[in-house]
Amino acid sequence: MCELRSLRLALLFAAAASLLFGLPAASQSRKPVYQVPKTTTAIQIDGNLDDVSWSTAPAVTLVQNRDGSPAPYPTEARLLYDDQYLYFAFRCKDENIWATMKQRDEHLWMEEVVEVFVQGDPAHSSYIELEVNPLNAMIDIFLLDIRKPIPYATWNSARLRWNVQVKGTVDGRPGDQEWTCEMALPHEEVVTALHLPPRAGDRWRVNLYRIDQKPKKILLAWSPTLKDDFHVPSMFGEIVFGAGR
Repeated sequence: MCELRSLRLALLFAAAASLLFGLPAASQSRKPVYQVPKTTTAIQIDGNLDDVSWSTAPAVTLVQNRDGSPAPYPTEARLLYDDQYLYFAFRCKDENIWATMKQRDEHLWMEEVVEVFVQGDPAHSSYIELEVNPLNAMIDIFLLDIRKPIPYATWNSARLRWNVQVKGTVDGRPGDQEWTCEMALPHEEVVTALHLPPRAGDRWRVNLYRIDQKPKKILLAWSPTLKDDFHVPSMFGEIVFGAGR
């Protein structure tokens, strides 16, 4: 009985603290976990998302990064891997798709973009950032620590692959439907990972983001950082590599 009474008191104090400090009873410290299926079928990186293998990958829905509330524009993401690459797919509903930058390593985050952050081992401060916009421009960044990148032009992944498809026009005007994106990150770039290629059961830290600018700016995330900043590795979600099929 004493143990039960102690448990009830602990729960009561936790609820009271939640009310006092404006925190949800279910702690925001719980990060999402994604089980990444392994595919033995090559993925065609054309941005179409029609490879049969994608149907084996669970879909996740991005939410507002500031508070975890539902996004006004649906964004879906999936992950797969094989012995060479970690694959990412995004489907972004968008009525007014917009971007102007076309060159590699431009500041794509100033317009509309999808982003991937990958940290092979949270014991090491480095991580990789990839961004692709609807015009199929890429910026790939290796950061030694939070917001401490190697100069953009001096680090480009040689085997990195990506592509987009757009249903509409990329001019920021209404009338569009969606844009989709595929990325393939070579495992060897994730230099802090315990095993390369990753083994079944290995865990990496990852976050998935989207920036939309028109008609108004929104910041979306798989694992919300709860601030207007994507560079919060402590809030990244976790991926677990699955066994092959």
